[in-house]
Amino acid sequence: MLRTSKSSRRRTVPLLAAAAAVVATAGTVVPADAAPPAAAATAQSGPSALWATQLQFDDHGTPWSTAQFEAVKAKGMNSVEINMPWNQIEPAQGTYDFTELDIELAHAEAAGIRIVPIFWQAGWGGSPASWITSKEITSSGGTGVAPAWWDTGEQQAYFDYVTTTVRHITGNPGYGGSILNYGRLDAQWSNNGNGGWAPADVAYFHDHWLPHTYGTVVRFNAANGTSYGSFAEVPAATPGEPLSGVYQNFRQWSVQDTYDRLTAAVRKVSSGPLYYYFGGHISNAPDIGNLPDIFFSLARRYDLTVIEDAAQSPGLTLTFGSLARGYHVRLAQEWTAPTEAEMPAQAVQWISNYGMGFPYGGGEDFFIHDGTSKDVIAYPIYTDALPTLQGLSGSYPQAPVAVYFDYSKAWGNADGGSLNAVENQLTALWSRHQSGFAVVTSDEVKNHAADLSKFRAVLPLNGTDANVTAYQQAGGTVLSSGDQLTRYAPAYAELSSAHALQVVPTTAADHRSAQLVLAEINPYFPYDGAVVLRPGGLGLKAGRYHAVDAATGKALPQVPQSDGGACVPLGLGTAELREWKLVPGPAPAGTPVPGSCSTTSGGATTVGATAGSNDGSSGAVFQNVGATGQGADGNLDTVTLDGRSAYETWTTDRTGVGSANAYLQLDPGSAVARAATVTVQVTYWSQAGQGFTVQYDTPTDAYHNGPTVTGDGTGSWQTATLTLTGAQFDEAQNLQADLRLAATDPAKPLYIHSVSLTTAGN
Repeated sequence: MLRTSKSSRRRTVPLLAAAAAVVATAGTVVPADAAPPAAAATAQSGPSALWATQLQFDDHGTPWSTAQFEAVKAKGMNSVEINMPWNQIEPAQGTYDFTELDIELAHAEAAGIRIVPIFWQAGWGGSPASWITSKEITSSGGTGVAPAWWDTGEQQAYFDYVTTTVRHITGNPGYGGSILNYGRLDAQWSNNGNGGWAPADVAYFHDHWLPHTYGTVVRFNAANGTSYGSFAEVPAATPGEPLSGVYQNFRQWSVQDTYDRLTAAVRKVSSGPLYYYFGGHISNAPDIGNLPDIFFSLARRYDLTVIEDAAQSPGLTLTFGSLARGYHVRLAQEWTAPTEAEMPAQAVQWISNYGMGFPYGGGEDFFIHDGTSKDVIAYPIYTDALPTLQGLSGSYPQAPVAVYFDYSKAWGNADGGSLNAVENQLTALWSRHQSGFAVVTSDEVKNHAADLSKFRAVLPLNGTDANVTAYQQAGGTVLSSGDQLTRYAPAYAELSSAHALQVVPTTAADHRSAQLVLAEINPYFPYDGAVVLRPGGLGLKAGRYHAVDAATGKALPQVPQSDGGACVPLGLGTAELREWKLVPGPAPAGTPVPGSCSTTSGGATTVGATAGSNDGSSGAVFQNVGATGQGADGNLDTVTLDGRSAYETWTTDRTGVGSANAYLQLDPGSAVARAATVTVQVTYWSQAGQGFTVQYDTPTDAYHNGPTVTGDGTGSWQTATLTLTGAQFDEAQNLQADLRLAATDPAKPLYIHSVSLTTAGN
């Protein structure tokens, strides 16, 4: 962590006039088919993009120094994000202290970089201010950490704090824009549970939202099959209760309305850069209200950049890249580091995903430069890759096919498709078939940012809704499996093994060349094989192309392909990055031509893992060994039982969740990982009342139930031999696992010594 010994005195600034809109005014979102702002209409991957690292507000109470900011700039960044402490900036309502912020802005200016304040309403140190007293209430009656969303006086106080601060600093040369948040961190309704049931929220629901939405209680009754005498009688229903969809709709509308008014208020005092954070994942939308289309709609209206957290997820980043293109909004990316063992591989995955947002690449943000292991392991990977990322241009390839999912469950539609598996399905689909398909959401169609009729084929992921039905009735082709995508979205890269390597291209505007960032993304298994680059999938004009190393311009050893592309042998260790280019013309004379170059077959026909020697050398690994995360369903401890090493699952009283599993990942380069039928042997401790079910990845179910094993309960080591059929190991389970052993009784430990898998016929 950067350190300084400098100190400062504080000065107090009187309250400036509030610029926020009146809280009770309902916001509206401009339709996404309106003309985008000129500033958002082109890619922003150059100097105007956000190349940043996140810092605390200061260095343990001392302003960040010019030298410290110069050290950040020397790494290739143009900005730092600082976490704003509301209580320190506004220690008493209406009394502002900008002393330290002003010093840091001056130091940033002197270093030639910009400060981007992150405004948190709650969840970060010093926010909310100590004089904010209300608390959110969860659906189960628990007390949250954020202020009550619809305490209108406190909401206005937050608006005043943000707009007053932005007005004060917007003209400062060291100011680089602001990140706007409301609720708890970047997760809106996340308040130690799904929030939204504080008395102020319920009162606003009754007094404002219901009349605004329905007009009269008679219309409400007609729409919902009820017979209430007044809006005050309508329950603020919790998930699972009748009318829960109505209240869920109110919660999502609250996010849209509040962010709309907050952004409008800030835009009245500053034309500088603004950003929204998106935290969480696709599956979180019903609980925490993180609907991406809300942010992209508003970002289009007010000219903001959306920052996507968890950008190491291909499924999430593919979605956000498509939304950026649909709404014509810049997309920046951020990544929150996992355990140290997985950190390098996830870092390069996050970095390589950047091209998915083009031509609307808005930069990168490293979370968080704080002196922990991330700074030692991941920060150098990020800073070393900056020149590559900053040099990217062009567009991510686009094929005329859409992978579609319905987001309506997040708005309270009980019949909407489940969102639980969508992100993992997208990741698995793209990892297996790396092509430029678009991702379209139901909200994107509703907002007129996407039109399904423009696509030659649509693959629905979570059910067939009215949009898909209308598309099909109009003559559109609806696909039923991911394997059918190849007919409409040809791969731009064919790999020897999915899930170990990924290739993310950006194609030049003239369609005569492409840049390719290759990343070895598996924390356990290296990549050893080849890559076939296909001009058609890259959107290149017909002709002959050859692959070169981007850094040297030297042609790589390769075998020309009949479609004009090239097959390039490649071996990469975990977390290695490469940058190639595919350029016009045949490879220069003298370029080595390998005797063979293929992406088919090969690999071990038997893989396995044993407790105590879980290093992946046998082709499989147990995951989360030694993990201690509360709420995780796959933590494993190492124990010795009757003279044998074993992995012990955490019990429900330790985790707080209702299931206990031993997750395994297979070497994606093995023949086993590509097999549909495998034989499994599990050596386990047989105890009364305990057993396990093998749940494995298939084309339609990431947790398909295989055989269940119940031993004789005699307290001894036993081995079960099972057969799994119809497998498609795509790492679609939690932890990017291929299969798991699910304990029959999660209240008791399950003990596993070893697992092996063999392809049929071996």
